[in-house]
Amino acid sequence: MPRLLNLKIGTMKKNKVKLNDDGVTLEEVMADDFPRIYLHGMKDNPDGSCTMTFDTNKAFDNLYKKDKGRKRVSEKGIGDYILELFQKGLDKEDGYEIRKLKDTSK
Repeated sequence: MPRLLNLKIGTMKKNKVKLNDDGVTLEEVMADDFPRIYLHGMKDNPDGSCTMTFDTNKAFDNLYKKDKGRKRVSEKGIGDYILELFQKGLDKEDGYEIRKLKDTSK
């Protein structure tokens, strides 16, 4: 079942974000050995936040557990972790940066 995450980072609008731009399927994401997030959808909320519906693959779940010292993945815990990663990417902090998939070779 997809997880929900409420985001409130600046002015993220669903119409300006292409979901899964690389055309990859949910099955491909789930089977990948590289940590991946599959976005099912984003919905703007009246309060200026947006709700993101997503799934993570086993590699991402394992990365989360290792980084946070957890034994299990919880919906709240992984949602907070993804939000933290987004914020670090936006702030270009700790070596994180948000780029389109095509631009990751830079």
